[in-house]
Amino acid sequence: METGPLRLGAWPVAGRVGAVVRTIDLSDGLSDEQVNDLHHLLAERGVVFFAAQKMGPDGHRDFARLLGDIRMPPDFFPSLRDDGYPDIGVIVSEGGGGRGAGTWHTDVPWAPNPPRYSILHFQEGPAGGGDTMWASQIAAYQRLSPPMREFITPLTAEFKRISRIEDRSAIHPLVQRHPVSGELALYLSPSNTTRIIELEPNESDAVLALLFTTVLRPESTCRWKWSPGDIGIWDNHFVLHHAIDDYGDERRVIHRIEIEGEPLIPATA
Repeated sequence: METGPLRLGAWPVAGRVGAVVRTIDLSDGLSDEQVNDLHHLLAERGVVFFAAQKMGPDGHRDFARLLGDIRMPPDFFPSLRDDGYPDIGVIVSEGGGGRGAGTWHTDVPWAPNPPRYSILHFQEGPAGGGDTMWASQIAAYQRLSPPMREFITPLTAEFKRISRIEDRSAIHPLVQRHPVSGELALYLSPSNTTRIIELEPNESDAVLALLFTTVLRPESTCRWKWSPGDIGIWDNHFVLHHAIDDYGDERRVIHRIEIEGEPLIPATA
């Protein structure tokens, strides 16, 4: 566990995942060196928070563009398009609705190129509850025994989205390599990973159950209590997330921008 400040003057949120920056005002922009440090901090910690940022949609968008090309929300996803920001999605939970993120998952794993970064700007929330958790898929891979790592490294898995409109699926490496750090990591989404391609169904079910249990162990997680203005960025390829549904009918609103992703790098590449 890190015991001192990290890049950008950040401090760890938990032992293996998460970092918080409290001394940078993003409305002032970031230098090229700071952007590079942020990419490395995300590679090291998975999710980074910038606390209490005072910015509107323009600032959110400008900051996101420093990290890559913005990925447009799907047509069915609420957004700020009527306000001139079609690239900013809106997560609204009110009256018990809008809580599709209340399971462990990665965003859009059924796409050939899942989004790389998700950037949330917290707007308003309940008096208590509404936290989000993240789990490191790098830490999970490192926890496996060497024989198990050797066994699963060349395997691939299917990821599906099943909806009333259409079913979509993609096949990705079960173990991937981080493009910045070179670390190896699992790539799982418990809500969407349906099978390991190379195994028989009963074998696939058993291995996936083991891996899901491993990646969700508390030692690999962090939890963030949101406050208005907080920015949270995570590396969607390397951490899972879970929005905790514990706030009844109260209102919770978050603006979201996603950054386009490249194809996952197989561990064997």
